[in-house]
Amino acid sequence: MEIEFHAYFDSIPHAKRLKLLRLRIADGRMLQWSKQSLKVGGSSGGKSPPTTVGVPQGSPLSPFYSNIYLNLMDQLWHKRGSPDKVGATLHRYAADAILVCRHSAYPARDAFTALAQRRGLTRNRDKTRSTKRTEGCDFLGFHLVKRQSPPSGKQAIYIFPAKTSQPKIRKRLKYLPSRRAPITPQAVVEVVKHTVTGGVNYSRHTNASEAFRGLQRCMNIRCRRYLTLRRKGRGFGGKRSPHSTRYAMGLPYIGSGLIEYAPKPAQGVRGRLSDRRTRENCTDGGMGRGW
Repeated sequence: MEIEFHAYFDSIPHAKRLKLLRLRIADGRMLQWSKQSLKVGGSSGGKSPPTTVGVPQGSPLSPFYSNIYLNLMDQLWHKRGSPDKVGATLHRYAADAILVCRHSAYPARDAFTALAQRRGLTRNRDKTRSTKRTEGCDFLGFHLVKRQSPPSGKQAIYIFPAKTSQPKIRKRLKYLPSRRAPITPQAVVEVVKHTVTGGVNYSRHTNASEAFRGLQRCMNIRCRRYLTLRRKGRGFGGKRSPHSTRYAMGLPYIGSGLIEYAPKPAQGVRGRLSDRRTRENCTDGGMGRGW
């Protein structure tokens, strides 16, 4: 059963969350900083009124605050013996949770709803749904489903990238620079690589071969289309821009499911790296080692 809270990040009470934080942190300055970060509100008409409930939307601290607040719910779920009483195990990260039930899902749903109401939270009835293991469920961008394993013939849990998350990357690839944009093809390749790196590396430990093939096809079509329009041609440029040409330009091949991040110099090392590159360029006749 997939469970989601209604306006969770907008309904976390500050007093209860700070009370839980005081049980772990004794530093007054850290507690004061945490309290101030909770009251940061959105800007409207040049004013930023402080908030009295909820956490900042889009902040990297939001999952951290939610895990602190809901950690007590996880403890109470096991302390009260709910896995044995209702026959369901709770798996949760931030505001996303699933209940894996051995029997009927309704007793587990009612027990979880009552526990959430005591924490001042409301279950989203529209986004809460009960499915069978053979139908699968979505959790943290993954689709979990129970299928028969072809080699052994036994039932096993398979993990695929969720279909709801795949169109997001393709939509971002759709809006690549047009042929009139003052950008080189190498820069377009870097934009494509930057767009797909995070999603590919996040899903590379799953059964994502089919999803990666579709994403690779989308990347090839978008880059081929851009190069064709840049040359004022027509069509998709399959003959003028074959796969070997695009891969030679640096277009990533995600069949292996791994894209290495571009190395970044550590703080304080940039100056020494630039001096060393200058010496290498002078030694190699001004061309450097990358040619």
